[in-house]
Amino acid sequence: MLKKILVVGLFLSEKNKNKIYRSAADQLAELLEKNNYPVIKVSTHVGKIFRFVDTIFTIIKSSPQYSIAIVPLYGGPASLFWAEAATTALKLLNKKVIIIIHGGSIPLRLKTKEAKGYLRVVKKADVIACPSNYIIEALKEHKVESILIENVLNLDDYSFHPKEKFNPKILWMRTFEDVYNPLMAVKVFAKIKSIFNDAKMIMAGHDRGMFQQTIDLAKELEVFDSIEFPGYITNQQKNNFAKDFDFYICTNQVDNAPVTIIEMMTLGLPVVTVDSGGIPFIVENNVTGKVIKFNDVDAMVNAIKFIIENPEEGKRIVANAKEYAKRYGEVWVIKKWKNVFETLN
Repeated sequence: MLKKILVVGLFLSEKNKNKIYRSAADQLAELLEKNNYPVIKVSTHVGKIFRFVDTIFTIIKSSPQYSIAIVPLYGGPASLFWAEAATTALKLLNKKVIIIIHGGSIPLRLKTKEAKGYLRVVKKADVIACPSNYIIEALKEHKVESILIENVLNLDDYSFHPKEKFNPKILWMRTFEDVYNPLMAVKVFAKIKSIFNDAKMIMAGHDRGMFQQTIDLAKELEVFDSIEFPGYITNQQKNNFAKDFDFYICTNQVDNAPVTIIEMMTLGLPVVTVDSGGIPFIVENNVTGKVIKFNDVDAMVNAIKFIIENPEEGKRIVANAKEYAKRYGEVWVIKKWKNVFETLN
């Protein structure tokens, strides 16, 4: 009988499904189950303390049921502590460990005194997987080898919406917090609105401390009435918005391989993004999107204006992006995971 695979992360439950985004771990577990890999998932607790306790308890209690564990590593001291505790317990139980590095801030942390802690954790893994070449290159500088396995996306959940022309209708979608820089999005939109009077924008996502500040800036710049704030949006809402909106802008300060960008490529929205973190490793300027310097409001405005005025260039970029996004599909990604499991068994 095939032993189960333990997948560590934050998983949706009926109680928390309206509180959190669906995590990469949740999507990966679903992919494995679809392909007949038995899975143990931990945990559905949103609270960090309860989730940590549940994770360690499950690692120990379910030990006879699994031989391979997949553990995520994000940036920040809490995630580092969490990953180290989990991997230490797993190795004491003689389990094979795969660490997936999601944290977009980790390459920067590897250049500081924090590097020792992160390297100590990743070196416990039997396999290190990264969803973009950004982190792979950072690890190489420390003589740590890793493999590329993209974050999975169920492409069937997204409908492609071809555009013959591009209107000044913009979608921004992350959480309202400093790391995603929502104020830049408002500044960009205000300048677009000054050029195109019919401009509209949707800013979607949960509030994590900057929603009111974003509202205040929109009112100050006199564009509040042209921005819709729907909160967290589902896949169906993304599909609906993609019919009527023509651009996706990414203003993130830090990121690794944001699945949101791949979603927008699949939906047919040209991506105009800053060059933070690993984003230039997945968006090629003038090929699969427009990439500008971080926080350069005028450059983002000019990139949007260029596509509006040159729709054939926009259609070319969208077509390239649609083709690129296929490598995040389930068929492509599960092949890579099968290869990993075969090497560990």
